[in-house]
Amino acid sequence: MSTPEARTGVSGFDRRDWTDLLGSLAAGIGVSFGLLLLLMRTVLEPQLVDESVRRINRNVRLVEAMLIRTPVEELPEGVMVRSRLPSPDNQDYPLSAFDREVRDELRRRERLVREIRRDRTPLEDPWGGYWIQLRLPDRHSPPLWLYQPERLSSLSVWYLPILRSLALVLGTGAGIVLFLRRQVELPFRRVMAAIPDTSLAPLALLPERGVAPLRTLTLRINRLLERLNGVAADRRGLLRGLAHDLGGPQARLMLQAEALQESLEGPPRQVVESMLQELRQLAAITAQLGVLADQEIPEDIHEPIALDDFCRRLVDSYPANDRLVLAVPRIFLFIDLLGLERSLCNLIDNALEYGRPPVTLSALRQGSSLRILVEDRGDGLRSPTLLTMPSSSRADDRQRHRHQGLGLLLVDRFCRSQGGRLLLRRCEAGGLRAEMILQPTLTNPLFQNP
Repeated sequence: MSTPEARTGVSGFDRRDWTDLLGSLAAGIGVSFGLLLLLMRTVLEPQLVDESVRRINRNVRLVEAMLIRTPVEELPEGVMVRSRLPSPDNQDYPLSAFDREVRDELRRRERLVREIRRDRTPLEDPWGGYWIQLRLPDRHSPPLWLYQPERLSSLSVWYLPILRSLALVLGTGAGIVLFLRRQVELPFRRVMAAIPDTSLAPLALLPERGVAPLRTLTLRINRLLERLNGVAADRRGLLRGLAHDLGGPQARLMLQAEALQESLEGPPRQVVESMLQELRQLAAITAQLGVLADQEIPEDIHEPIALDDFCRRLVDSYPANDRLVLAVPRIFLFIDLLGLERSLCNLIDNALEYGRPPVTLSALRQGSSLRILVEDRGDGLRSPTLLTMPSSSRADDRQRHRHQGLGLLLVDRFCRSQGGRLLLRRCEAGGLRAEMILQPTLTNPLFQNP
């Protein structure tokens, strides 16, 4: 499926990305101011109430004590006492929850029962304040109201623009982090986890999620994977067709050679026998081509096995098993049983045909890796080819004029399908060591024998 971004190469954000970004910013800012409000209600507001209660109680009691001996007109400058409220709104306007809490704390803690009104426009002080009714000894005198300004407190966060700005910045940063995690980091991790770690087709396509640039990148990777799957399918068809086309002429040649052999005697019969051996080798190579085509398709068929029992049955299947030495511990694992058997048979056959006995089959576990070794006592491989095998081989290595290394290629493909590799090295006592390094699913070590 083609998108405008993929056709034009544009890698910027699309409308959905901007919507997600704005939503993340809104969520981050909302959470930030919500936490600030929660902090006020649980930590700062009780301190504000305590500070207001102490200030009102002190001023009210001080002014009431002064009014016993001093007329209102002679009160010090800054003490604002009125005989009536300046604004009619102060009579009926309800108190806020904070104001009611201040009033209740004055009554409960300071035993100061006074009527309180919030200052309304026009304000006597820019920051607002309270009108508090005073209680005088002379009950016949008109009521007096003391104005208590609510000066800016160091604990009042809503009046501090720097704290509101800080909450806005933190909320914006949290929203950006949330957007990057949801639309960039997590989709990128899913893409990385979904990228196949094997070259065997069919390769699974990647999830197209995240921001527009990441979706465009994933789309192009998926197109590349689809192209690789198509190439792999064509290669499998070519190998199968080649194996099929070679099989017919080989079978007819073998039948004709066998019929000719029956009619000949002496040296000509031996020549025909040699031709039959070469034809059988060619048939084996053709069969390996068919196996190679089938192995291009990974089969997720893993079976639980005990490695020592499996290797014992494999060794017992050889007629001359006295030439094989088994040194495999008891390890339980889940693995592709058919692929493991085919690979070990190829290595053992090579060791028996081109090496010298005894051929040792051993295994050891190193962390999460499993190493299976097949060693012989032959001449080994010449050093120039050790680094390139099994991809290619020289014509004079173990007289490989009859084989082209397809068996080792099958073993190497199996090892790579199991997350490992095949290594060919010299043994300390001479000969060749073929080492299969695998990453199978190993069972709990408690079920393994020491």
